[in-house]
Amino acid sequence: MVQIKEKKKKYKIKHKNKNKNKRTRSKGDGFVFSISGVHGVGKTAVYLLLQKKLEENKNIRFFPERLRANPPVPFGSKDKEIAFRAELHYNQQMIKRNEMIKKFVKNNKERICISDRTPYTIIAYTRALSLSKIDYSLIYDTFNSVTWQKDYIIFLSAEPKTIMQRIYNRGSLDVSREKWNESDYEYLKRVLKKYEEIFLENKIKIKNRITRIWTENMTTDDVVNEIIKIIELKTGILLRKQIKVSVNQSKLTNWIPDI
Repeated sequence: MVQIKEKKKKYKIKHKNKNKNKRTRSKGDGFVFSISGVHGVGKTAVYLLLQKKLEENKNIRFFPERLRANPPVPFGSKDKEIAFRAELHYNQQMIKRNEMIKKFVKNNKERICISDRTPYTIIAYTRALSLSKIDYSLIYDTFNSVTWQKDYIIFLSAEPKTIMQRIYNRGSLDVSREKWNESDYEYLKRVLKKYEEIFLENKIKIKNRITRIWTENMTTDDVVNEIIKIIELKTGILLRKQIKVSVNQSKLTNWIPDI
């Protein structure tokens, strides 16, 4: 597992809201794990397979990154106005999801939530899109006004060139995603950089709230098994027997999810 070096440079824009990223978890609550990573790393493919393997466990609930399957505007647009609307919509979706997660884990130590992406995704992508100061502030201040349920981040990583290859492999399956700017290599690198800035600013590593999985040359099953180990270690709850890897299982790079 390879860790990306964290840079000390902080985001320059100052905000009036000093109550940064409030996150809570009472001693009686269950656990929340967020499978995260930049677009194209294989995150959603892993999330869906993990859901398939663990869906019979009644104490585990899965939460997709969006409650609304089709966003009203494309994410990652080069048009700043469209990009702002998309991030605002995504923020609203995350807030609604947060309330659902809170209700599920409240006062039940046996319950586990597994979500597709961490709420920090909102800020990482908003920064990478280089929105105007006022648009960024609106999203940032709204984000900070929410008391987010504390999550443990499982961050999937790979070489940027590998991630781009994965994007190309899946791209033809969903025409709507062509407007999401995912094939822009520089945009991809900016998002990776912004994630690292946010993790550093919020002391995610110091607080022991993140584990990174280096997915180069790993199959989807490999990654899922690693996630199961992490969840069992953090919760002390045995989920299920390890998933057997198929003899002819392809690498995550070549895995194309159903859209």
